[in-house]
Amino acid sequence: MWSREQQTRLAIERATLETYFPAFHWYHPTDPSKTHVEGPVNTNSGRAYRLKIFVPPTYPWTCPDMTVSHPAFLTNFRGQPLTEVSASMHTLGSIDGQTKICHFMPSRWTPSNTLYLVSIKGRIWLEAYECHLRTGRSLDVFLRHMTESSGDETNFAPIPENSEEEMFLRLLRQLLR
Repeated sequence: MWSREQQTRLAIERATLETYFPAFHWYHPTDPSKTHVEGPVNTNSGRAYRLKIFVPPTYPWTCPDMTVSHPAFLTNFRGQPLTEVSASMHTLGSIDGQTKICHFMPSRWTPSNTLYLVSIKGRIWLEAYECHLRTGRSLDVFLRHMTESSGDETNFAPIPENSEEEMFLRLLRQLLR
């Protein structure tokens, strides 16, 4: 059973997702061992995907896992399944054959992060994935890795000026305005 604090938090999370991702659906919301959120996401190219966020029993103190549940399994530029752990592709293996995507460094997760943030990062990952499919370049070209630090701030590796990643992020900022 969710604690009262968790129930309050999840109610806020649900309201936020209903506003910004209204097609997302909550499954098993009263069973902490099975709770997950799943819904469609369309990329800028118009392709349809589904993201599945597994809400752990220890949420919000633990980082949730996220998979792409549709298509049933993702493939890379060469048609090989994306089911392995790969830093360059920002993947963390698979859950039930679905590509588990890296959206946040679990050791850097804080309870102030939200399922809305996770959903946004999933959407960004999908845009980078489509760039990979068009160019054959790894997602590393389009997404930065978080780095460990001793402070409370979030650190990222620096982005080279005029790089493909910098241009991708500039376009993404324009789309999100």
